[in-house]
Amino acid sequence: VQTPENHNVMCYSMEKTLCDILKPRARTDIQVISEAYKRYVKRSDKNIMLLSEFARQLGMERRIRAYLEVLL
Repeated sequence: VQTPENHNVMCYSMEKTLCDILKPRARTDIQVISEAYKRYVKRSDKNIMLLSEFARQLGMERRIRAYLEVLL
């Protein structure tokens, strides 16, 4: 994608990012995680199936499911 300053940067999906912030080595603050998931479930372009697939591939289905069950 291109940034507002016209730089090209690599990016990936919201769903992959949501998985990455739950990885233990990420050490992401719980408030950041909660806010990210709250905003995600409110989006009209969310793809729960893709999020579930990433979670399965990364071995974190239980953690993702726990967040989604509370918010959905």
